[in-house]
Amino acid sequence: MKVSLNWIKEYVKLEVEADELSDMLTMAGLEVESVERVGHCLGGVIAGRILEVFPHPNAQRLKICKVSAGDREYRVVCGAPNMQAGQIAPIAIPGAKLPNGMEVKEVVIRGEKSVGMLLAEDEMALSDDHSGLMILPSGIKEGTAIASALSLEDWVLDICLTPNRSDCASVIGIAREIAALTGRKLMMPEHSYAEEGAPIGELTSVIIHDPSGCRRYAAGVVSGVRPEPSPFWMRYRLHLSGIRSINSVVDVTNYVMLETGQPLHAFDYDRLGENRIQVRRAEDGESFTTLDGKTHQLSSGNLMICDGLRSVALAGVMGGLNSEISPDTKNILLESAYFDPVTIRRGAKALGVSTEASYRFERGIDLENVAQALKRALGLIRELAGGKIAAGIIDNYPGPYIPLELKLRVPKTNRYLGTELSSDEMADILNRLEMKVEKTEGDELSVVPPSFRVDITREVDLTEEIARIYGYGNIPVSTPAISSGETALEPVMTLKERISAMMVAMGYSEIITYSFTSPQYSELVKADDSSELRAFVRIKNPLSVEQSVMRTSLVAGLLGTVQSNYFHGEKDLRLFEIGKVFIAAGDEPLPFERYHFCAALAGSYQKKTWFSEEREADFFDVKGTVETLLRGLGVHQISFTGNACDPAYDPQVSAGFTVNKLTVGRIGKVSNSLAKAYDIEGLPLYLIDMDLGALAGVVEKGAGFNPPPRFPAVLRDISIIVDKGVYSEKIADIIREEGGDMVESVALFDLYEGKQMAPGEKALAYRICYRSRETTLEGGKVNLIYDATIRRIVMETGGRLREA
Repeated sequence: MKVSLNWIKEYVKLEVEADELSDMLTMAGLEVESVERVGHCLGGVIAGRILEVFPHPNAQRLKICKVSAGDREYRVVCGAPNMQAGQIAPIAIPGAKLPNGMEVKEVVIRGEKSVGMLLAEDEMALSDDHSGLMILPSGIKEGTAIASALSLEDWVLDICLTPNRSDCASVIGIAREIAALTGRKLMMPEHSYAEEGAPIGELTSVIIHDPSGCRRYAAGVVSGVRPEPSPFWMRYRLHLSGIRSINSVVDVTNYVMLETGQPLHAFDYDRLGENRIQVRRAEDGESFTTLDGKTHQLSSGNLMICDGLRSVALAGVMGGLNSEISPDTKNILLESAYFDPVTIRRGAKALGVSTEASYRFERGIDLENVAQALKRALGLIRELAGGKIAAGIIDNYPGPYIPLELKLRVPKTNRYLGTELSSDEMADILNRLEMKVEKTEGDELSVVPPSFRVDITREVDLTEEIARIYGYGNIPVSTPAISSGETALEPVMTLKERISAMMVAMGYSEIITYSFTSPQYSELVKADDSSELRAFVRIKNPLSVEQSVMRTSLVAGLLGTVQSNYFHGEKDLRLFEIGKVFIAAGDEPLPFERYHFCAALAGSYQKKTWFSEEREADFFDVKGTVETLLRGLGVHQISFTGNACDPAYDPQVSAGFTVNKLTVGRIGKVSNSLAKAYDIEGLPLYLIDMDLGALAGVVEKGAGFNPPPRFPAVLRDISIIVDKGVYSEKIADIIREEGGDMVESVALFDLYEGKQMAPGEKALAYRICYRSRETTLEGGKVNLIYDATIRRIVMETGGRLREA
């Protein structure tokens, strides 16, 4: 939220600089993201009186103006449509630098010399208006610096509010916080005005059909208004706050919202059917067009503002096109209301609409400020747009505010904070925050929070307020008490840390993606209805459609990160993520939660150097990553079987893998259809996906120290001719099973598919290392195992021994 420092100073006296104020607010929990100085870069821009305007001899759309600016006259070529003799307008004299970096110089335009430049508001960064020259008040003296004449120099604080601090979503809210921090007095704006119109009861009525959705609705009527452009001071403040000026009526509603935190809305009174207001729920399927011209299909979850015939506003979010304020509007009905935060939040999210009003209603506004903000706006409209204000206001208040009384135990608060504050000191802090405090028996305080602090509901909230205002920096530093006993981590958490360290050592970068995702991934891979990929846990009020379900796989998030990097020119990637997936558990209230590991290897595996050529990543690189990772975890019984049986992978370049005969994951190349869906089909991309819950049990059982071998190894080589469809891993598994504990390692060292092979055949050569941990192996015993291994391979694969 952007807020002007000069505006804040109207409500609290300040003697600190902007940077110091920024630090003060940040330390109190209102993070100031930036402090921007504005209006200071208009040196050389002064007020000038247009003495004469005559046509440009060589350009139909240009004019030549003679401008008096103090002790000198300037001849300026200008194309603005609103120039008239006698006007006061800002002129940038030669040498002036404008906010956009442009330096004003004497130039020749279409054959005519132009000295200086008459300016529009946007050229001075005062608004977005470029429709014509900025016309200054006639009372400004010629030659006066614009920054001084219009009080432009200011500081803008950009404050990041946490969701609980809705009370600070206004200038007065920030000023109130500063007053509490500095001990200054808060000065509230006055709102007195004459009621010259007819009694409000003769003009309109308000009926609330849903008191739970609308606890209070106040309305006023002003007749004979003139929705003209607002005065510069208001337009400038709105501009600094990031809001575009519309007209005097609409600008007042926005101004008062920024000032007080209370959203308001103005209706064209003459366009309200039967000139009355009703608040009700929308009907399922009801259609409504908002001010931005978009038509929405509504449900019963949406709260609507209606006249006697139709809907005229989406309550708390945006008004309707059918009742907007136009230049022809003569009479208005002004709304100030309190809408239920949950109702507004759900309704706005369901429609994908977010506005300044909904931002405040969603977080909760001050129920007691509704009528006061309305009166403030009525007075400003009367001042800036004219008209007669109806006598009285309508204030329909079916859900009155009930003050909340809390108990604060002084010793407990001191124990929590590590302070030694007295009850009087705590009471003083709470009083500065406009809380009502009374001392009770013992060391307790009875505290009633103000109506605008909707976030204070418990004793611990009061403790936090005391810490903020007292100052975190003033709380003594103490060493926390720590238990000397060690806390054992869950096996999966220990495994997570070990895997992260090893993956980083192998050159991979860890990423963290949202647990919320889109159901689109399951559609892309054409997952079956019974697949866990479709066992979604749906979010009731998602941030967006793309984050409407809890993820059932880490692959989608990883592919999204690869895509983002690829679009930014990063093609050589090594990424991994460890996180939970969430699988709906049927009728159970909570889903199954499992830790998964997912990694991506893309682009080049090896860059070109003076001693090696560049090489793209391939299947065996990710296979090697898995083997290195698992062996680093102390697991050696690894077997790769068949294809991954997962539609995300290319069935010809993928595999599942088991550890101690337990399936724990899959690896392979991303399928062409999935790569195309993510627009990364030109990228060699391979994935690893593992269930850490399954792996943790195996690692826990298999963990242990392997001492160096004491006895010599016996090596045997074997070459087998088999069909090309036989997996090499199947033969390696047979070798391990026949040799049992005596097989220390099996390595495929040659693959031959040359002329000596029949069509459809290949030769696989393995080196087997036999070793006993208890004794020296005898050659005869090894030969028996070796011969049995060959017989089983021939029998189960249909192959034959390749002769030397």
